[in-house]
Amino acid sequence: MSRWFYSLLLFAVLAVALEWLRVEIPPLLRFGCAALGILPLAALIGRAVEAVAEHTGERIGGLLFATFGNVTELIIGLFALSEGLVDVVRASIIGSILGNILLVLGVATMVGCLKHGRLRFETRPASQYASLLALCIAGLLLPAVAELLASRAGQSHIVERGIQLSDFIAILLLLGYLASLLFSVFRWRDHPAEGEEASGDSFEPVLGARSEAAILRLLSYRQRLVHSNLPNKSGVLRELDRTLQAMVSAERVEATPGASTGTPPTMPSASGTPGEQRQPEAVPTGGQAPRGQGEPKPAPASEAVEEKKPNLWLALLLLAAATAGVAVVSDILVASIEPFTQLLGWNPAFVGLVFLPLIGGLPEYFNTINMALDKRMGMVLAASAGSSIQIALLVAPILVLCSLLAPQRLDLVFSIVEIAVLALGAFLFSEITHDGELVWLEGLLLILLYAIMGGTVFLFGA
Repeated sequence: MSRWFYSLLLFAVLAVALEWLRVEIPPLLRFGCAALGILPLAALIGRAVEAVAEHTGERIGGLLFATFGNVTELIIGLFALSEGLVDVVRASIIGSILGNILLVLGVATMVGCLKHGRLRFETRPASQYASLLALCIAGLLLPAVAELLASRAGQSHIVERGIQLSDFIAILLLLGYLASLLFSVFRWRDHPAEGEEASGDSFEPVLGARSEAAILRLLSYRQRLVHSNLPNKSGVLRELDRTLQAMVSAERVEATPGASTGTPPTMPSASGTPGEQRQPEAVPTGGQAPRGQGEPKPAPASEAVEEKKPNLWLALLLLAAATAGVAVVSDILVASIEPFTQLLGWNPAFVGLVFLPLIGGLPEYFNTINMALDKRMGMVLAASAGSSIQIALLVAPILVLCSLLAPQRLDLVFSIVEIAVLALGAFLFSEITHDGELVWLEGLLLILLYAIMGGTVFLFGA
């Protein structure tokens, strides 16, 4: 994120100050200050998690990303439940899912393809995302269908049974989420095929051994990280690229000139597709010229990475402070939703479907677009589809179970419009990703479907 973006923290301070002083201000101004204040706080959470993950390794870092990936949406949803805004929470669940797989993926695909043309990616992770999305659709679709059929048949206690079914499905969705963590983060029972090289999951990228074996293991680790279901991996991948470049350059310096006739190790592109490889030395770091032009010998890779590592305790402190800030400002934001919607004449479903997901996920949306500009389509899919899956398998079940303590119970019975767009979005995602490449037209189709949904809800409600 650009530094100017963090200047929006002034709005968070202003929103808290106005609330503490109990100053009467227009609902529009109160809502705007709280919404703008949450944006940099959400970005700081992602930045802090990336910093902590550099100290913890791949597996613990994956858990951190999974835990804090949608913490802003979860906090806003919990405060909305405490205010009894069940319709807003229900709409925000669908809005977050659709915002990621339609709007974010659509914009990122259009921007990336308009710059680079046709973009390719690995199909296996995309297929896994599509399978998990199918589970999400089933869990969010079946309660509404069951209630509709029960009401037509004139059955009794429909609402009570709908809540019971929602609780049951919430538990099963959580089990699906835990299973996806075991597979994607811990790689449990995911052995490589016969003849395939092991991925080196236990290898840490900060080792300083500058040998061919170490370089190959580091490349394997980077490839697995690219295809893992972890959002916000740009910083870690940049460090890996710098480490690889330093290791390869050092090996070339130590070798006798002209003794090696082979080509240097190639670095897999972020999209992970064969045929899109680049040389590690293609982008010099630190403004230095390539080796062989008289520049000083680079420092060992381990020292270079250690120097750039952020302070762990500062990262943890930043994570705690940003999370607490999101909680405080979210309380103000949720309290201003009803006056805000009444002032503008909007229905709460539109605010939940469009505004709240944008407020909670806008920093991550910018990161996803930057990934597309760098041709990292594997990471784009991990960030967009992975976020949607996390909302459906983790955030929604937690909100359903936490509503046991709320003034009004939250169920998974969504409107016909919501579940129709959700099903169409999952179908379109599966269709455009099955062939392993994306074009700008497919991105435009995703954006148009999102706009159709927004216009429908704005005019008729959910």
